[in-house]
Amino acid sequence: MTDVMVEVQTKRCYHCKEQGYIIMPQQDYLVGKKAYDSGAFVQDAFPNLSVDQREQIISGTHPACWIALFGKEDED
Repeated sequence: MTDVMVEVQTKRCYHCKEQGYIIMPQQDYLVGKKAYDSGAFVQDAFPNLSVDQREQIISGTHPACWIALFGKEDED
């Protein structure tokens, strides 16, 4: 059985002011949202999301906007 995918609305992006969305399995969202709303760190509540997706949950900042604001991370 496959999990139903849901489109989760995030905060408006600080940089571009556009609404953001993340698509993820419904069950992951329900479990993660409950944990996050109860005080869990975003990386613990949503371990299957990328760093970019978790940042979008926290701040609403889209991955491209993050790069526009702060540049790319050095890969040393």
